Amino acid sequence: MPIFIIFCIVLTTLVQTQSLYLPFMHDEAVWMAGAYLAGLFLLGGCLKKLPCSVWQDGFCCSVLWAWYGYWEPLFSKGSPMFHVFPIYYALLCGWMLLAFINKAPRFDRESREALRYLQHYLSRFDTCALAVAVLIGLAMPEHYLLYPIVMTLFIVRSTFQRCLEIIESQ
Repeated sequence: MPIFIIFCIVLTTLVQTQSLYLPFMHDEAVWMAGAYLAGLFLLGGCLKKLPCSVWQDGFCCSVLWAWYGYWEPLFSKGSPMFHVFPIYYALLCGWMLLAFINKAPRFDRESREALRYLQHYLSRFDTCALAVAVLIGLAMPEHYLLYPIVMTLFIVRSTFQRCLEIIESQ
C-alpha cells in the first residue's frame, strides 16, 4: 500500500497547511468521483480483474478521497479526526508494509503455518466483504467511528492476504 501511504501524507500536509485545494474536495462531484472509483476498484478486485495489491491500494486511496470530501463539511471546522486519521492510516500501513509484507519471504516455517492458520480463521472476514463494509461506514457519518474501525480491519486483513500470496508464490 505504498501509494495509499503517500496519499495519506499528502492529505495530511494539505489539511495541516489549510491548502487552497481543500474546498475543491468538498464539491459533490469530486468526492462522488472518489466513491465511484472505490466501487470500480472493489468490483475489479472481487471479480479478480486486478491484482490484490493494485485494487486494495486504489480502493483505500479512493475511499480516503471520498471520506474527506464528504465528511469534512459535516463536522465542525478543525475537527481533529481530519488531522489524525490520515496520519494513523499512513503509520498503520507503513508498519504493516515494513513488519509483515516486506519480511514475508523470510518467514520461517512456523510463522508460515501460523499465517496459514490465521488466514483460514480470518476467511470469514472476506476482503471484498470488508471493503463493502468500509463503503457502508463511509455512507454513515453519524456513526463516525465505524469507518475508521472497518478501514483498520480492511488494512490488517489485506496485509495478511498479501503476505500469504507472497509465501504461496515461493
